[in-house]
Amino acid sequence: MTGTKRREFPSLLEELGHVRRFVGGVVAGHPAEDDVILAVSELAANAVEHSAATRDDSFEVRITHLADAVRVEVHDHGGAGRPRAGVAGAEATRGRGLFLVDHLSRGWGITHKPDHTGVWCEIGCTCTLSSAAA
Repeated sequence: MTGTKRREFPSLLEELGHVRRFVGGVVAGHPAEDDVILAVSELAANAVEHSAATRDDSFEVRITHLADAVRVEVHDHGGAGRPRAGVAGAEATRGRGLFLVDHLSRGWGITHKPDHTGVWCEIGCTCTLSSAAA
């Protein structure tokens, strides 16, 4: 995998399976494959659930292979609040997405404007760009 692969998806929860399949195809066989798929799944679910997008809008997923990591980015139409890692109670069925991303990644961050939110994370790996391109 080299360069950045990107794709837009409709802002619908039903699209999350398509997101996972797209990313799974991009990172197939990569040492961090499972972590990358889990992280993008959480970020994409947040984009659908919390953005100001309507059913006719979309969000974009970007996957970039770095020398020692995979960078995952999800960009949506923004929303009222800035994304933040929540503290979910033991019985909660939601509210752990960014907490998981934080623990899976070596770093993550947010760009937030009223009409755009981008959340990224970098999943470290024991690979090199030259061996991953093979």
